[in-house]
Amino acid sequence: MATDWRRGMGVAATIGQMRGGAWGNRASFYLSPASVALLMLNLLDGLFTLFFLQLGVAEELNPIMREAYEQSPLFFMFSKLVIVNAGLWLLCIHRHLKASRIAIRLGAAVYAVIVVYHLAFLTHLVMHWPQMLT
Repeated sequence: MATDWRRGMGVAATIGQMRGGAWGNRASFYLSPASVALLMLNLLDGLFTLFFLQLGVAEELNPIMREAYEQSPLFFMFSKLVIVNAGLWLLCIHRHLKASRIAIRLGAAVYAVIVVYHLAFLTHLVMHWPQMLT
């Protein structure tokens, strides 16, 4: 089943329909545009953060993610993606609640601000890089 994305709806495919099973509408996979944005922006945040950490021009302030980074950069990215994906999965399960839909949009907005901050920081680094080396 596909919904009209122009009305702010995403794509839904019922697992029961896809597999021919008897689950019906109880189990469905759903990604709204805000959900996709949240996933992509989370990935960008992780990549920018990892890049800045590897350059040694930033430090991770989140103690959980700092510990993950100290384990390994790969574990850092894995943890970051799993935590956000798990939270989004829970929100998508409860998408019938207005609060869940608002939380997804709010999460995407917060990550958008974070990515803009990363871009501004990257611009600052590029413009001041020769001075930082001396």
